[in-house]
Amino acid sequence: MATIKVKADYYKDTDYFCQYNINPSYEDGRRFDNGDCVVRAFAMAADITWMEAFDLLIENARKTYNMPDYKTNFEKVFEAFGFERKSVKVIAGKKRMTVEDFCKKHKKGHFIVSVANHLTAVVDGVCYDQWNPANKCVYVYYKLNK
Repeated sequence: MATIKVKADYYKDTDYFCQYNINPSYEDGRRFDNGDCVVRAFAMAADITWMEAFDLLIENARKTYNMPDYKTNFEKVFEAFGFERKSVKVIAGKKRMTVEDFCKKHKKGHFIVSVANHLTAVVDGVCYDQWNPANKCVYVYYKLNK
């Protein structure tokens, strides 16, 4: 079972979570909540800068006339970069896999994990995000094939 019990737990590092924000605005102290989880997750999992991830998403968005964080846009960019989309199977009568469960199961590799209304990065069994989504159910994930 995931370890988030109180609000403060969302911001504490654990064996499976590291609070990190790759957005450059975070580094210079502005720390805006930019709604940029797609860019952050892509940058972390792909091991590229936030700006490189943003530019790739914007480039495709300009071609398709979709917003950069729109699913049909980011899935094309992820696929072109080498990510493979995988659905999480639901077994009747069993609880869905959480992000913490996912981290424990995927100790090696680079992943973008989709939970309700959010994307997060998991690299070698550790979730990197600005808050800990450990209790959130995983619906889809994207595995980087190098």
